[in-house]
Amino acid sequence: MTSFIEPSTKTAHAGDHSTPAPPPLPENPIDVTQTHVVAEFKHEVPLTTCRIDPTGQFVFAGAEDFNVYRWDLSSDDSSKSVFSGHQSWVRSLDFSPDGKQLFTAGYDDHIGVWNTADPTPTPVRMIDAHKGWVRWVRVSADGRLLASCGNDNLIKLWNLPDGTLLREFSGHARYPYAVVFHPDGRRLASFDLMGVIKEWDIESGKELRSLEANFMWGFDQKFRADMGGARDMRFSEDGKSLIVAGLTEVTNAFAGVHKPMLLIVDWEKFEHRHKWKDDAFKGMLWGVCEHPEGFLITSGAPQGGTKGMLWFLKPSEEKAFHSVTLSHCARGLDMTPDKRRVAVPQFDGLLRVYQLTAPQDMA
Repeated sequence: MTSFIEPSTKTAHAGDHSTPAPPPLPENPIDVTQTHVVAEFKHEVPLTTCRIDPTGQFVFAGAEDFNVYRWDLSSDDSSKSVFSGHQSWVRSLDFSPDGKQLFTAGYDDHIGVWNTADPTPTPVRMIDAHKGWVRWVRVSADGRLLASCGNDNLIKLWNLPDGTLLREFSGHARYPYAVVFHPDGRRLASFDLMGVIKEWDIESGKELRSLEANFMWGFDQKFRADMGGARDMRFSEDGKSLIVAGLTEVTNAFAGVHKPMLLIVDWEKFEHRHKWKDDAFKGMLWGVCEHPEGFLITSGAPQGGTKGMLWFLKPSEEKAFHSVTLSHCARGLDMTPDKRRVAVPQFDGLLRVYQLTAPQDMA
C-alpha cells in the first residue's frame, strides 16, 4: 500500500536547538505526462464507481458486494469504513455541497442518505425511489434538490434535506442512465439507453428540447439486446457543454465488443460539437472529468481484458495527447477539489489515486 501524505513541518520553540525543518516544497505544476500513482486502496470484490467528497479528505467507492466504502485519502487501507444498507449494487454517488451527507443510487430501487463522517455508518433514510434500478443521483449546487433516474423511465426531483418527492419528469421511452443539473440551477439534462438527450425545466417539469445521439446505442442481433446509455455525464463549468462518456459501434453487447465514445454537446445550439473515440481500444468509457487547464480526462474498460486506460484529450482534437495504462478495467473516475489528483475504481477491487504532476521530489 502506497499512500500520499503531504510533507510535514516542525516548528522550533525556545530552548529547542534542533535544526528547523525546511519549508514544504512548492507544488509542481500540472503535467499529465508525469501522471503517477500516489495512493492505492484494496477491496476484495470489483468496484462499481467512486467519488471524492467536496472537502477532498475522503474517497468513496461502491462495490459488487452491495456496500459503499470510505477511505481517508491521506491514510491507508486501515481507514476503510463500510456503508451497509443497500441490497444490490450502487452505481452512482453524490454529496451535499458541504460534504456532510452522501446520497447513493442502488439497483435495489432505493436512494440511500448517509452522514459521511459517521464512525459506524448507517442510513439516515432509505428512499423507495424508483420501480426498478436507481441508476443515477445528483445534488443541485445549492444543496436544496436531488435528481434521480431509474428503470421506470422517470426522472425524479426530491426536496432536501427531508427527501420528499417534488416532481416527476416523464418522456424517456427507455431507461435514462444519467441526469445532471445545469449550472444555472433551472434546468436538468438526461441521457437514456437509446442515446436520447433531453432538457427539462425544473420549475414547470416540462420537457424543453430533445436531441438524438443514437450512435451511442447499438442492437446486438445475436442476443437481441440493446446496449447504450451514459456511463458518466457532466456539464462543463460554464454550462456551455454537456460531456457524455459511453460507447459506440456495438457488435456484441455481452462480450464488450464496441468502442469507447466521448460526446461533447454544444448546449446553447443543442447540437453535437465533437465526437471522440479510440479505434484501437475495444470497450467503453466509464468516467470523464473536465480539468480547468482546458483538457478532459476519461477512463475506459476494455473488451475481455484486464488493462484499462486513462486518456487526456483536448475538447476539439481527434487524438488524445497522452494516455496512461491502468492495471485493470476502470469503473469510473473522479477528481480532487484542487484538480491535482484523480481516483479510479477498478474491476479488480483496486482504487488507485493518480497525481497529475511530476513527483514532489522532482520539484
